[in-house]
Amino acid sequence: MKQAPLGGLPFAGEVRARERAELAFAVPGVVREVLVDVGASVRRGQLLARIDAAPQQAQLASSEADGRRLQALLAEAQRREKRLQAARDSGAATDAEWTAVQAEVQSAGEAVAAAQAQRAAAAWNHAQTELRAPFEGRVALRQLEVGQAVGAGTVVIGLEGRGREMWLAVPGSLPLAAGQTLALTGSSGSATSRVLQVSPRVEAGGSRRVLMSAPDAWATGEAVSVQLWPRDPAAVALLVPLRAVQMDAAHPAQGQVLRLPANGQVPEHVPVTLGALQGEQVEVRSGLKAGDQVVLAGGLALAAGQAVTPVSRLR
Repeated sequence: MKQAPLGGLPFAGEVRARERAELAFAVPGVVREVLVDVGASVRRGQLLARIDAAPQQAQLASSEADGRRLQALLAEAQRREKRLQAARDSGAATDAEWTAVQAEVQSAGEAVAAAQAQRAAAAWNHAQTELRAPFEGRVALRQLEVGQAVGAGTVVIGLEGRGREMWLAVPGSLPLAAGQTLALTGSSGSATSRVLQVSPRVEAGGSRRVLMSAPDAWATGEAVSVQLWPRDPAAVALLVPLRAVQMDAAHPAQGQVLRLPANGQVPEHVPVTLGALQGEQVEVRSGLKAGDQVVLAGGLALAAGQAVTPVSRLR
């Protein structure tokens, strides 16, 4: 058992933009204009691409014409209702005639409301023939050309905005929590990072996904090799050789070691809580203290309380 500086743990991460979007047309059509290319800077609301709007324009014009026709029918029904009201007041109209004209006005009003809804839907469809930037950034992906037929919902342009973040797969036992500050050292240099999110799910192999902040200057889309260092560079860890630990398959962060007490003759089983791997050694978070001696070889064949004779010592 020995103490060693904690940190320098190597991991592979993927840098991506914190503000990003995959853009698609909400209606199908044929591309008529593409105004940006990969790498281009764009401002919020800027027009990026346009599909042929003729079908949507025709639908909008038709719905507007239907709306005007039905509005005229409603106005005529309302005039008849007004004339019949005067006749009914003077006793010249029957209750049946009055009921019929009221039903006609109600039906015409409902038809106008339906036409207005259709016109709003047609106007929305027409607006979806243009693709605009939702924020300021740069174009990271372009998958469309003039004359190409695109379907609704097919991603055609990818945008990256402000900020950078990085996904890492780390051992599930590594004590990381949201808000924790760490130092990154990678191919792009060194920087201070903050843990943004730690997945509660332990994946195959005992790894866990961690989302961290990354410098804005780091390139997106590429895997980078980074090393994580603790916030306190003087932090130390208690390390034992991995072969000295009897792992608990059901609980990757738990295990047992055979510890030699002061007399060095009778080993005892000691449960330990494990941390990060560092080469062929593993961090011990609890159960041992600096200077303790543990059995390295033959531990599986020994039982607690069995007398042993150490042949070598590793501190």
